[in-house]
This record gives sequence, structure tokens and C-alpha cells, in this order.
Amino acid sequence: MTMGFQISRKLNRRVWNILAGTFFTRTALFMSVPYLAIFLTSQKQIPIFLAGCVLSINPLVNVAFSGFGGALADRLPLHKIIAVVPVVWGVVFILFYYADSFPAFLLLNGLNGLCYSIFEPASKKVLSSETLPENRLLVFNLRYTAINLGCFLGPLLSLLFNMKLTLFPYVLLGTLYILYGASTQFFFRQGQASQINASVPSRNIRSLKNLGTIRKDYIFLLLLAGMSFSFFGYSQLNGTVSQYLATTSTLADGARIYSVILSLNAIVILAAQFAVLRWISRWNPFNVVLTSNLLIAISFLFFVLPVSPLMPLLFITVFSLGELLIGARFDALVDELSPDHSKGLYFGCSEFVKIGTTFGPMLGAGLLGLYGVDSPIPVFGLVGGITAFGAVLIAVASFQHLRKIRQAVDAKEHIILTGE
Repeated sequence: MTMGFQISRKLNRRVWNILAGTFFTRTALFMSVPYLAIFLTSQKQIPIFLAGCVLSINPLVNVAFSGFGGALADRLPLHKIIAVVPVVWGVVFILFYYADSFPAFLLLNGLNGLCYSIFEPASKKVLSSETLPENRLLVFNLRYTAINLGCFLGPLLSLLFNMKLTLFPYVLLGTLYILYGASTQFFFRQGQASQINASVPSRNIRSLKNLGTIRKDYIFLLLLAGMSFSFFGYSQLNGTVSQYLATTSTLADGARIYSVILSLNAIVILAAQFAVLRWISRWNPFNVVLTSNLLIAISFLFFVLPVSPLMPLLFITVFSLGELLIGARFDALVDELSPDHSKGLYFGCSEFVKIGTTFGPMLGAGLLGLYGVDSPIPVFGLVGGITAFGAVLIAVASFQHLRKIRQAVDAKEHIILTGE
């Protein structure tokens, strides 16, 4: 109780509004989105590859417009972005319920990605600008906790109400996003006088110049490249893994097993999150995200073992620990690497890692089509190997970062010794 009160005092009502909205919308999100691939193939008779394309268009649009969304977060009043975009987003989700063809689902999931690319950098910048520097790691992890509470409850509610073969949850999802936008308008109506506006640069901001600075930030770019392979592996949970479990003949009731492991994914993360945070608090943050990559890659190896009901449980436990390390450190690491005047742009460009999520479902679906759902060894062996390549790039980024720090320290010591 005392700990909760202390946390509450560290965060203002605008931060709590973002966190609460994240929880409710992600609960509805995980009632619906993870089952989209299954719904498209089983109810709409859309081929596996085209269903993979529907899943992939979301992160593809997200990647294409992430820099644009980040630039908007640095240029426009943040309270307007986070109030208006959820309403538009909610309408897009409701339209999913009325879609009936591959082009319609492709268009709507593309619009879903566009809304995400505009909203996410703005909401993360709000959390950064409305929180003291010493509390930012805490607030990003509370956001991650809210996401995983939604991840835990969403599949359970879907299973309870037998919603995995209908798109009605998208109506609930859209409604919650509209309500989220309305609540944000209420809590941020006095945002002009808050810290949030102090973080908005003048109209003379030169976003293209800042984007050029990012192109020269090789450490940041290497980190993004490495993390894109981590997200390639992460994307397999909602694509390749769901399709494999739902269609393989080697497991009985694979769709129900998939619902169970989705909830177990959240349970592992929620149970271990703050203990792991204490354990890794002194780690180099680059080593944290490197370890996360390797854990996700290793998790797929459980699918190449002899088939048993225990296999998906072992997979999701190791996978969840890898996901936990990404959620615990990646956003905070981006916040640490970004200059104050370009935080929105850096948060936006950090979405470039979703290029892995773009190609993940398509490649996974292609491998399932090539080798068949009853041949998991080549499918998940290749998926794990591709994912692990990201560890090499993250290690190089870490080395460059440490070298940059040593050079800065040496330069400072030289100035002190020489007086120059």
C-alpha cells in the first residue's frame, strides 16, 4: 500500500490517464487481434499467405510513417494528437466488423498501422515529458505492465465468451479507443499549462535536419537494426505460431492451447517483471536487449523437439522472458539515447524495428506453406536462426556506445590535465 502510494505521488494524473487507457485498450486488443489470422483463414477462407499479408501491412505502414509520426509529435501540440487519433483509430477498428474481403481487411489493417505510427511516439513523449528523469524507467515499465495485464485478460475474456471466431471484439476495441480519446480530452484540457507544452519545440523546428542527425547516429541505427530481428521473432507469436498450433495435426485443440499460452505469456511477464527489473538494474542496457534477442531465438527450438502438450508451455516461458527484457529496457534506452529536442522523432524512428514484424508473418507463413504445418523443424529452426542474427548487431552497437563513452571521458580528462 505504501509502495503504491509512493508510485502514485511520482506520477501526475495525465500519466495515469495514459497508463489506464493503455490497459483498457490493450485488453480489448488482445481479445481480437491475435485471432485475426485464424479468423481470416477459417471463417473467411482467405489463404494462409494472404492472411499473413494482412498481418504484415500493419507494421509495414507503421515503419513507413514512423518518422512522420515522430516529427508530428515534435511539431504539433501533443494533447491534440493523443485526443484525436484514438477516436479515428476506434472508428477503423469498428469497421473491421463489417469487412468481408481481403482488400478491405488489408486497407483497414494499413489504417490501423498509420494510427499507431502517429499515436505511439506522441504518447511515449507525453510519458517522458510529464515524468522526472529519475522516474522514467519506472513509468515505461508501468506502461509495459499495463500492456501485459491487457495481454493476460484479453485472451481469457475471448475464451470465456467464445469470441475467437468472430470479429465482434473489434467493436468493443473501437468503442474503448473512442472513450480513451474522450477521456484524454478531459484530462489534457489544461495541458497548455503543463510540462507537456514545455516539451513542444517552436514552430521553427527543422525536422528534416533532425532526421539527418539520426542518419548519422550509427549507434542508434545499429540498435534499431538488431532490434528489428528481435521483433521479427516476436511477430511469430501472432502469426506463425498461431497458424501452426491451430492447424497442425500433431496437437489436439491447438487453438485452445494458443489462447492458454497467450495468457501464460502475460502471467510469466507480470510475475517476473519487477524481480527481473531489480536483477538487471545494474546491467548495461545494451546487454539487456541483446539477452532478450537470444532468449526469443532459443524459444523456437522447443518446436523442433518431439511434440507434446508441454512443448508450447516451454516455448512461451522462454519467449516471455525474452519479451520481458525488451519491454523492460528498449523504450527507456531510446529515451536515454535521444536528445531532448528530438525525443518524438527518436521514439517515432524507433518504430523502424517493426520492419521485422512486417516480414515476420509473411516469411513464417511462406515457410509453413513450403514445408507444411507438420514439419516444424525447418520452419522454426530457420525462424530462430534469423532472429539470433540481431544479437550480432546489438553487440556491435554496444561496443560502439562504450567506445564513444570512453572517448568522451578521455577528452574530458585531457581538458582537465592540459587546461585547453
